[in-house]
Parts: sequence; C-alpha cells; structure tokens
Amino acid sequence: MSRFIDEAMIEVRSGDGGNGMVAWRREKYEPMGGPAGGSGGRGGDVILKATNDRNTLLDFHYNRKFQAEHGQKGGSKNKHGKNGQDLIIPVPTGTTVTDLETGATVADLIRPDQTIMVAQGGKGGRGNSLLATPTRRAPHHCEPGQPGVTRQLKLVIKVLADVGLVGLPNAGKSTLLSVLTAARPKIADYPFTTIEPNLGVIALDYGKDLVLADIPGLIEGASEGVGLGHRFLKHLERTRVLVHLVDISSETILEDIATIENEIALYGDRLKSLPVLLALNKTDIVEADEAERIKERVEEARPEMEVFLLSAATVKGTQALTGRMAELVDQAKEAAREEETPLELTPDDLAFARPDGRFDIVRSRKIFFVTGDRPERLVSVTNLRDPESIHHLYTSLKAMGIIDALLSEGIETGNEINIGGVSFTYGDDWL
Repeated sequence: MSRFIDEAMIEVRSGDGGNGMVAWRREKYEPMGGPAGGSGGRGGDVILKATNDRNTLLDFHYNRKFQAEHGQKGGSKNKHGKNGQDLIIPVPTGTTVTDLETGATVADLIRPDQTIMVAQGGKGGRGNSLLATPTRRAPHHCEPGQPGVTRQLKLVIKVLADVGLVGLPNAGKSTLLSVLTAARPKIADYPFTTIEPNLGVIALDYGKDLVLADIPGLIEGASEGVGLGHRFLKHLERTRVLVHLVDISSETILEDIATIENEIALYGDRLKSLPVLLALNKTDIVEADEAERIKERVEEARPEMEVFLLSAATVKGTQALTGRMAELVDQAKEAAREEETPLELTPDDLAFARPDGRFDIVRSRKIFFVTGDRPERLVSVTNLRDPESIHHLYTSLKAMGIIDALLSEGIETGNEINIGGVSFTYGDDWL
C-alpha cells in the first residue's frame, strides 16, 4: 500500500524555443539566391492535469524536476524546426498549486481532467527568410528562440469529501466509516490507528452518493501542530458537513466535545462555519437509560447542536445519522451552486507562466557584464563580423531595454560589453 503524501515541492521547466537559421537558396539556376533560413520550433508547455487515478503525491518525492521538450532549430530551405512536445503531469484531483516565488495560488484542480498550464514553452526564433523586408531583402541574421520558464511549485492535496468525521483518538471514526461504506481502514482498540485520511462512499437509496473522510484523531493543540491530526485539518476544508464522534463512555464527555470544537475553530473560519452533527458513539457498552441521560445532559449543555445516539459496532442509529448528513450536504451543495465563483487567474499569475526578458547588468571598471537568458541567446545567433547583424543586435537589445539600462549605468563609447562570454565594443556605429 502506498504512503499517503499530501504535500510536495517540484520544479518545472518548459521547453526552450528553437533558434532560427540563416541560410540561402543555392539552386543551380537561381543566381540571385535569397534567404531560405527556417524558423525554430516552439518549446513544449508544462501542464498539470487532475486525475482520479492517483490519490497521493508520493511520486513527487522521488522525482521533483520536470522538463518539457525543447523546440528544434530551423533548417535550410525554409524548413521549420519541430515543436517540442508538451509535458502533461498527472496530479490527484483535489490538488492546490501554489507558486513558491510569489505565494500566489496558481490552480485549484477540483474536477477530474481539469488542466492548468503552469509553464509556457518559449517561441521559436524566426529564420532569415521571415526577416526579409522590401528594403532588406537578404538579412544575414536570425532570431534566437525564447527560453523556457522555470517555476518552483508547491502541490497540496485537500481531500474531496462531502462529510468529514472528526473526534478524539479511538472515538470510533474508522469503525463508523467501515460500516457505512466499503472502505476498510485499520481498526484497533488503541488510539491513533488512523495515521492518514481514509475515504469511503455511502450509496444512498435514491441513487446519490455521499463521500466520507475519516480524519486522523485530533488532540488539544492540533491546530498549532500537536499530535497527528494537525497535518490533516486542511482536508476538512473541502467538506460540507462535519460529524463529531464522541465516546459516550468517557467520564469527561463535555470536555472532549469542547477540545475538538476549539481546535476546529482555531484552524480557521472555513471549518468553524460548517454544520456539525454530534454523534455519541459506543452506546452498545452502556445501558440504554444511561445513554439517554447522557444525551439529555449534552443537549442541555449544547442546545444549538443536533445530537445522535449510535453504535458503529452494531450499526444501531447509523441510518438516522446518514439521513441527516444527506439532507445537510444537499443544502450545502445548493448554496454552493448559487455562490460558486471559479478561481480567476490574474495577469500577474499568468505572467509567471510565460517566458520573460529579465536581465542583470554588473559593471567592473569599464566592462559591462549583461546576464540573462534572452540576451545571451541573442548574441549566440549573431554574426559579430557582419555589420548588418550587429545593427540588428543593437536594435533588439534596445527593444529589451538593455541599451537604456547600460546608458543609466554610465556606458560610453569604447567601453566593453560582455554578454554570455562574448565581448564587443560599444561605439558610435551602433547608433
């Protein structure tokens, strides 16, 4: 059985775009020739896709880096480079994706087959055949492909369930889950037998289903990181109803109820706002009259709560509890349909998924070092011996804002520029 891993950090990188090509027509009976360099292929995107075939992020603990395919370089005779293949990464349905650099939520994949593009592949550079103009019919330069995008992402699973079962350790949550559904969680007569969330489905008489989640037992301080349950409180965020199971034989039953309620309230407003059904479990080990007296005492102390008597071991009382759970879930779903607003990605969120032209300039005496993937790629495809290509390089660097940045740093004619290990002189012939 695989380990339940509900958080993972991964690095994704989309494919680089292929460089364009400088080439010429060389047919025997075409003396004038002409440009014939093809454009580079597009780099592959990185896409996350929700699937019900996975229920853990365990795979991402062994493989943390993902790289999409690069686009291929353009060819002669106007041949376009092959596009890089997109990389589709399957993740469990219910996965939330966060960008670690910005802290922004990138996606909330709550539906099977829902997808999100988290890193866009770089565009392929144009070959010299596409750069020809009426006034410049034979360009000796091409364009580099755009670099891919690297992102650090955090994946978090939040279990998708209609009803969350909560309670102190050994309250009988796993037993209740097993008798109501086909789930087979570990059950024993000692605390903390549940160390990961378990899911089960109740098939209702009228053709509907209820999904139950058994959350590991909570103890005081769980919302602050004490015990086992604190890691799994987040799995209750997607539930619509909470069923609080309490051992009716406990000598401190009111204190037990208060402990769980406090931890739920401290975790956040979302959990605090959910409807809660209080189920006094294990009535099979106390007398019937005693069970009724305890119920009355609890109802008197907590008049706002719906209280049920049941025995998960003998299934007594479970039908009434299940019927009320179904009613509350239906009400919650109806309210959600009226208020539901899909996650909208802002332009800033989307910008991080696309290639950018960021660069840095460091001055060392009269040498100006320019670093950045895009300018370095531009220099790599430039013929520094060809005046026309040098002019195109200057025009492109100016369009990126690099020339203005160099001027702000105090560059003068005759100073040396170093980009990607290639040095050349800044001069009047650039202007």
